[in-house]
Amino acid sequence: MIETERLLLRPLRASDARDLLEYQSDPDVVRYTPWPVRDLSAVDASLAKIIGLHKDNPTSDGESIFLAWELKITGKVIGQSNMTIISSDSGLADIGWATHQSFQRQGYAREASAALLNHAYHSLEVRTVQAKIDTRNLASIHFAEQLGMSFVPEKTELIIAKDEECTILT
Repeated sequence: MIETERLLLRPLRASDARDLLEYQSDPDVVRYTPWPVRDLSAVDASLAKIIGLHKDNPTSDGESIFLAWELKITGKVIGQSNMTIISSDSGLADIGWATHQSFQRQGYAREASAALLNHAYHSLEVRTVQAKIDTRNLASIHFAEQLGMSFVPEKTELIIAKDEECTILT
């Protein structure tokens, strides 16, 4: 568990399903995520999968940490982060995030992501973190830059996501 001023970052639990449904069912929130709009059964299925894959301290290629952003004051889950080890040899990891629509632009994503990055650099032997972001997702590009990330032009790729052609920045 990682604690910040306002949040507890902890492994996702099956009991988080209703809170996750609030934003994973919102087309605007999931527009640029790898998953489609979800109903409760899809949220439950996704949770079952990632709970089984979660590692508290991922160290090997392909291992991941999946964290809920729980508000300390209420216990409500208002977002989530994930980090996957891409190459343990080079210390490369990939980060992702999603924020409940009612809690955007209040600093929660920055608070959670900065804490996860700090944990990765100091506890997980991660030296470089990448985020794969759709070029149409200007808010996430700006957010990644606020976190101190920069983009490598030669690492862009053209993909089809949700039946749309898009360019992904890394």
